[in-house]
Amino acid sequence: MKEIIPIGERVLIKPLKLEEMTRSGIYIPESAQEHRKEGSVIAVGSRDDGSALPLKPGDHVLYGGYSADKFEVDGENFVFVPFKDILAKIE
Repeated sequence: MKEIIPIGERVLIKPLKLEEMTRSGIYIPESAQEHRKEGSVIAVGSRDDGSALPLKPGDHVLYGGYSADKFEVDGENFVFVPFKDILAKIE
């Protein structure tokens, strides 16, 4: 994958893949899966004044909002999320 660098206060996230099967082996159809907005940070933009955002590649985050832009590169799904829609960093 080529390097993708977000412009402005945006964060590039690789969403976590949802589990398709329960621990007991029961298949969960996509329509019934919980759609958590959770993922791993791939790249981070910067503030308008040039200062760094408080995230780094590899951070595990929860995000919300409706303005995320989804796209696919080399068969993998990614999403651009405005920094203001990052809800929490999971450690």
